[in-house]
Amino acid sequence: MALKPWPKLFYYFKDVRIFLITISLVVMVGVAAVYLFRYLTVNELLIQTVRHEAESFARLIVLTRHWNAAYGGVYVEKKPGIESNPYLKALGIDPDIRTADGRLLTMRNPAIMTREISELAHQDNIVEFHMVSLKSLNPDNRPDDFERRSLEQFERGVRNIWQIERSGERPIFRYILPLVTEEPCLQCHARQGYRLGDIRGGVSVIIPAAELMSQISTNRTQIIVDASITIGIMLSALYFLTWKLMVRLDNVQKRLKHLAITDELTGLQNRRYIMEQLESEYQRAVRTGTSLALVLIDIDHFKKVNDTYGHAAGDLVLKAVARDIRDNLSTYDLLGRIGGEEFLIASPGSTLDEAAACAERIREKIRGGEIANKAHSISVTVSAGVTSLSGQDEKADALLARADEALYRAKQAGRDRVAKA
Repeated sequence: MALKPWPKLFYYFKDVRIFLITISLVVMVGVAAVYLFRYLTVNELLIQTVRHEAESFARLIVLTRHWNAAYGGVYVEKKPGIESNPYLKALGIDPDIRTADGRLLTMRNPAIMTREISELAHQDNIVEFHMVSLKSLNPDNRPDDFERRSLEQFERGVRNIWQIERSGERPIFRYILPLVTEEPCLQCHARQGYRLGDIRGGVSVIIPAAELMSQISTNRTQIIVDASITIGIMLSALYFLTWKLMVRLDNVQKRLKHLAITDELTGLQNRRYIMEQLESEYQRAVRTGTSLALVLIDIDHFKKVNDTYGHAAGDLVLKAVARDIRDNLSTYDLLGRIGGEEFLIASPGSTLDEAAACAERIREKIRGGEIANKAHSISVTVSAGVTSLSGQDEKADALLARADEALYRAKQAGRDRVAKA
């Protein structure tokens, strides 16, 4: 009883499933990349909104400090609970003055003014901010790890540094803006060694990020749902439209792959593929410390065969020699044709002597045989150069070059012989 179309397709699909899975993965990765870009773009916009909020707040604080510094500090009446700035005294500046009517005033310089505004903002749970410096007089202005890294990066020219922290009870958005030393700042900070234009610290801003994280989470969920639906639709359409094409292309693909790595005349591996295999085996042998031997074989006086019997006879000789070489190799040996009448054997796990013995068997096999060519029989000999991996080889090319040198010596010594290097 004949199989119905769908089960027959199902069984054949197993042969091409790798291709279909690959295409499916490409589609999935492509769709995921598009939605990931969308996700990152939306997240970036959300984060940039909060960053701009933090930056605006920090610049407003800086502007307020500039106003204060431009007047050389402002004085407020020293009422109960208001303390004088002890750090001004450390700089040699008396923060307190008494008016003609007997009231006591105390100076609020930019630093203490910023701290007091920060305390009010923190009480209202709006935002937190404070000044930080690597040369801070006030211990409260000493930087934490994030602030210290940021201040060090300011020295290298980086600006507008931020990060989201999730390690505490609630997520927070942290932003720090550099403070550049200006003319009014030198009144207090020149004593600390700051010069005009120096980075003397930063405004560290902390904004609650629970709402931001909630928006990011919602965006992530929506992106995952949309991407899953899109991938499902596209994969269904892709599977339906490509399975017929895959069936037709399967045989063509196999044929093309075979042609890409095979020498058409001899059926051996071609030069490109055997060289890739040699490089792979070389790397493996170096990595594992195992042996690797090469045999380079050349047909003696091959040009004379072509000139005497014709190129068709030369092709027969090449096929016969290739067959004899292949018949004398083990399953693990690699064989390819790398030139007109040159053949390369890569023998993983073989020593120099073992490879030389194999080359000798091949030489004797070819020397003792005859190749039928219409009314003539053709006899040929081969020369071989043998070498093996040594600790001095830096590349596979060096190994091949030694085999070529050994082959040259075999030719110079009279041909029809095996030379080792």
